[in-house]
Amino acid sequence: MIYSEEVLGKALNLGRKYIHEGAVADYIPELAKVDANKLAISTIEDGNIYSVGDSKVRYSIQSIVKVILYALAMENYKVSELKKYVGVRPSAKPFNSVIELELSEKKIPVNPFINAGAIIIVAILYNVYREKTFDVILEKASQFLGEDVDYSREIAQSEKESSFTNRTLIYLMLAKGILPSDTKVEEVLDTYFKACSILVNTENLAHMSYVISNNGLDIEGKKVISPNEARVLRSLMATCGTYDYSGDFAIRVGLPAKSGVGGGIVTASNNKTGLAVYAPRLDTHGNSYSGVRMLEYLSQELDLSIY
Repeated sequence: MIYSEEVLGKALNLGRKYIHEGAVADYIPELAKVDANKLAISTIEDGNIYSVGDSKVRYSIQSIVKVILYALAMENYKVSELKKYVGVRPSAKPFNSVIELELSEKKIPVNPFINAGAIIIVAILYNVYREKTFDVILEKASQFLGEDVDYSREIAQSEKESSFTNRTLIYLMLAKGILPSDTKVEEVLDTYFKACSILVNTENLAHMSYVISNNGLDIEGKKVISPNEARVLRSLMATCGTYDYSGDFAIRVGLPAKSGVGGGIVTASNNKTGLAVYAPRLDTHGNSYSGVRMLEYLSQELDLSIY
């Protein structure tokens, strides 16, 4: 057994020491209402879930959904085709940077895990699924997360009302010709906001971690994605998953991961286990402050780094 109750408890206690560091994502007003003192770690081994802390508390998935969006895109297009619209390079700027899009060498978003890249992926999916796009995303998310999930109408509306930067990004992509002029802007943005507002708990994210770490199979052995799609997702999570902090994260933790400004972090590996953490206060890069430190502790104690 990799994750003992003792080592998980020690990691949680370490997280509590940093629980007041950082700040919640108050630029989305609804996210400012969360209980910032919650903390959780969930793991899956041999099909069994082990958790400590507030693992049943639900919060919005936020940018972690970008992994699921790209997985859906890969079901419909080859990666080589998707790279015409969004790259696979690490980002040197914040996840919602307008400057990076403006200065992009290839005039496309650098990767699908920043906001501009994820919005393009949603636009691509909308071309395939039209008005059913969010229903398809929700169904795929439920497969990744291990149970039927829903989204928060309040958070989605709050994101829509405070979406100034995301609107700048999509209209800039329209102006540059990255997106076609007939793009259904409101439909694409609404779908994106709903996707980011899907409600999860840390056990759901551990299931998602298990799927990606188990070559696309869930704990019941059902296929969610292909082994190659899982490999691509692990690669992107390793290089782009924690935004412009990804290099530091690789040194500190050494696991592919994807963070979200809701406070969750989902990891991935090759060892057919799941690992996810939650703490709402974020560092300046948009990653859970306590979450990173809990993962760093677990990685050092259990020699989890893939590097």
